[in-house]
Amino acid sequence: MASLALAARSRNIPYRNDNSTKTIDGDEGEEGELVVLLIIVVAICGALVGLGVLFLLVYVCTSIARRIRWWVFGVDEDGVSEGMRSRLLPDEDSRQSYELARAFERQYPYGSIDTQLTSEQQTQIREKGVEAWEFVVNLDVNAMLQSKTEVLFMGGENCVQTNLPLPKANSVYYFEVKLVEKPADVNMWIGLATKPYPAWRMTGWNKYSAGYCVNNGSVHQNSPFKGAHIGEQLFVGDILGIGYQPRSGVVWFSRNGRRYKAIVSGMLYDLFPTISADGPCSFSANFGQRGFVFIEANVKRWGFGPVEGSIAPPPIYGANQNTILLETAAPSSEDDEDDDDDDADDEGSEFDARGGNSRQPDMPTDSIAIDIPEGTNPVGAPHDMPRSHRRRQTGSRRPPLYQKNDPIAAQLLEAGETSLEPVVSYRNKQPDLLSSPRSSITSPSAEPASL
Repeated sequence: MASLALAARSRNIPYRNDNSTKTIDGDEGEEGELVVLLIIVVAICGALVGLGVLFLLVYVCTSIARRIRWWVFGVDEDGVSEGMRSRLLPDEDSRQSYELARAFERQYPYGSIDTQLTSEQQTQIREKGVEAWEFVVNLDVNAMLQSKTEVLFMGGENCVQTNLPLPKANSVYYFEVKLVEKPADVNMWIGLATKPYPAWRMTGWNKYSAGYCVNNGSVHQNSPFKGAHIGEQLFVGDILGIGYQPRSGVVWFSRNGRRYKAIVSGMLYDLFPTISADGPCSFSANFGQRGFVFIEANVKRWGFGPVEGSIAPPPIYGANQNTILLETAAPSSEDDEDDDDDDADDEGSEFDARGGNSRQPDMPTDSIAIDIPEGTNPVGAPHDMPRSHRRRQTGSRRPPLYQKNDPIAAQLLEAGETSLEPVVSYRNKQPDLLSSPRSSITSPSAEPASL
């Protein structure tokens, strides 16, 4: 074999070894595949980097162009020139409101306050269902909350929002607002917005908001200058519906059960039902606590939550049979002493009503007390009286105090009498004898002798 190779080389004839050729071809194929794969990865990475650089370049150029427009032509971030802004904001109040709203946006950008549903709010929704949503009227808003979902605006530019944002578990959420009272010259806006939102601005005029103007049927998103006319004017008694798709951020509207086309998108935020007006008016909202005018929302159950909560309410007052509390509880001596105190107070007040002396805070310090020994029973008190109505007498209980110059009390003290019935009978029959120095009673158990 070696001689053949040498001979071939000497004659310049190519020599081919099948085994070595196959091995060399296999290695070259694997190296080629690796090179091609590496080229593809590098190309993809280069494309991504190029796209990122291109996007950054476009963003920087756009920002620079906006600032140039602002410096040269007076065009603001809404794309409105200084001249157009002056025409759209004719008076000083509207311009001041616009500037304050822009300052509010810079101070409270989206995300500065956490508005996601907390665990406590989710528990509240499970307990109450759709009743968990209600409007909140802040102190700086000139409005009155007539019920959870009914608000009365009393003049000026005001805005109210709900306490909870829209959920995001389902594909669509929907609610309706009915115009209860609204003069023709009052502008009203209904829609969705993030929180916090300027309390003096209309819905849709600031960032992260979209609102429907019931006066002309136009929809504004994030700007007071740019709007799209999609619907009709609403009057008292009409119902405006607002639908929200949290997965795509699309917001659409309906009027009296007829749906309009969706032109608002990109609202991927924590949105709150927001209603504003620039004058006196009132409205009523339906978050699903009753049937919707829009039939599809009823069929597909697009309300904010169930009509009733899933967690059972606490038991009715008085329905406490067979409860753990009653099974483990046991009567204590303290409860018995409290009952004795109540019984003693009742008897003292009853004795005072029949003409006897009761304990007075201004009684002289030289008064004395008559002790009732343990185990005695008042005169006329039946022994078979129920335990709950029978007075529990102990050695520490004392009858009402009497003055020393009371003749009946003095004789009872001398004789060791324990019953108060003679004193009561004597005072009822002859109250004038209380001023006499002595009494003619000789026996404590006998009736008082007549004078």
